[in-house]
Amino acid sequence: MPVILDAHSYMGSDLQWAQLGIRSGRLDADAFVRMLDGAGIDGALVAPSGTGIADDFKGDLDRIADGMKRHPGRVIGLCRVRPRKRLAALASLKLRVADQGFKALLLHTSDDEYTLKDRALVDPLVEAAGNLGIPVILDAEDQSWASCLPSMVADIAVDFPTTTFVIARMGFGGVNGWPGSPQELVPAMKRAPNTVTETGSVFLSKFIQDTIEAVGVERVLMGSNAPYMPIELPKVMILKHLNKLGQREKEMVAGGNLARLLNLPS
Repeated sequence: MPVILDAHSYMGSDLQWAQLGIRSGRLDADAFVRMLDGAGIDGALVAPSGTGIADDFKGDLDRIADGMKRHPGRVIGLCRVRPRKRLAALASLKLRVADQGFKALLLHTSDDEYTLKDRALVDPLVEAAGNLGIPVILDAEDQSWASCLPSMVADIAVDFPTTTFVIARMGFGGVNGWPGSPQELVPAMKRAPNTVTETGSVFLSKFIQDTIEAVGVERVLMGSNAPYMPIELPKVMILKHLNKLGQREKEMVAGGNLARLLNLPS
């Protein structure tokens, strides 16, 4: 059976989640795996939610690390750090990857109100991720889309050609009502061949298919942005509604591409 993997999800606590039916707004590893089971998903890259910033994400990263031990291959650690913490952020990244097996770095520009043009903040972490052999996922809140444009990701990717960069949520613009993505995503990915993108919060199948046609099926990953978005919807959309793709191509997007990127069994 082909592997099904989610490239963008969260654990921890957020009061928004209580409104979505998650008890007390807290999602631990056991509850997360039950959510995966209900959706028929084998595993997911999991980062702390934004509310974990109060302790620099340490508590949630510890819980994710414990979940990785108890649910190997299902909870896949995505290390979230605050670039303004500088040496502490570098130390956290190295600990989580080298000692605990986290598989990627998340830089979320909303965490410290920076932009990807703040290269003095971003580049040391990107360089460390490259040395550790992991990809870098770049994201922002919808309202701060201008801090994390696909063109900015491409600027960084061109300077670090041996590291893979994931443009989160397909650049968010256009798809969710913010400008940028339809005009920027494909040109940015063509300019920087070491970029890929993931589909978190994107539910326009035509936009995903058009992007695949432009940059290649191997450069698009299935992501959900769960639990902010229903975790099962991207799987249904990709496997049943990307009608221009063959079955093998659908399976690549639904998990094969991420398995290859993270060196996981597929």
